[in-house]
Amino acid sequence: MPLRDLALAGGDYRNIDFQGARFERVDARGALFCGAILSASQWRSCQLSGTDFSGCTFDSVLLADCVLALAKFTGTHLRGGRWLRIHSASVDFGGATLHDVNFIDTVLDGLNLEGVQVSQCQWQGCSFRDLQARAVHWQHARMTQCQFDHPDFAQATLDQCAFDESTFVAGVFDAADTMATSFYRCQGQGMSFVQAQLAQALFTHAQFPSADFTGASLDRANLNSADLTGSLFNGASLQYAQCQALKASRASFVAVNLNGTDFHAAELNDCDWRSTDRESIRPQDSERLAAQRWQPTF
Repeated sequence: MPLRDLALAGGDYRNIDFQGARFERVDARGALFCGAILSASQWRSCQLSGTDFSGCTFDSVLLADCVLALAKFTGTHLRGGRWLRIHSASVDFGGATLHDVNFIDTVLDGLNLEGVQVSQCQWQGCSFRDLQARAVHWQHARMTQCQFDHPDFAQATLDQCAFDESTFVAGVFDAADTMATSFYRCQGQGMSFVQAQLAQALFTHAQFPSADFTGASLDRANLNSADLTGSLFNGASLQYAQCQALKASRASFVAVNLNGTDFHAAELNDCDWRSTDRESIRPQDSERLAAQRWQPTF
């Protein structure tokens, strides 16, 4: 039996066992649930702005169609739950742990995940405004088909994470370590990867024109069919990177390590190659290139 249309706003429900409870259209704004047991509970169409869930047992919790502005999850361990169509702003996850939580079609404005442990979580179709993820350590996190407005991932460690088919405005990944992270079919303006470690990163079909990769390591990265027109690669390393059909006209490759880089069928018009050994680039397969560009005549 669901707990429906209850007025719990401002109440004190600390340390109470609500395991498996079903809340529907409940107004719990500003309520205290600190230390409560909420495992396997369900919250549908609830008002949870300012609600304090700090230190709760929060395993396998379902939140659907709720509002969570300024809600607190300080020190809470969230495992295996789902957030569906949530509208949140400035939620506090300080000291929290997020493991195997799915966020779907959720708005997460002003989210600060610095110091938050995140592993095997998925965000799909979510919207982030001013996301703070500086110096985070994430493993196997997926943020796909999301919209990012001014996210900050500077100095982050992103181990085998994915941002596939997401859109960015002014994304910052400076000095980030993104081993084998995927930006497949992403789009973005004002992207910065200065001094980032992007070994084996996947940028296939990404569109990041005028991106800044100054001093970045893109060794063995996959940039096939990406659009990086006008981008900066000064001082970067692209050893053995796959750059087939890359669009990088007007890009700057000053003092770049291009040992074994594969630029087969790439568009590299009007680039700046100063202090770069272009002889170290992997030789083009001229016969293959001619076959690809052949047009039948009738």
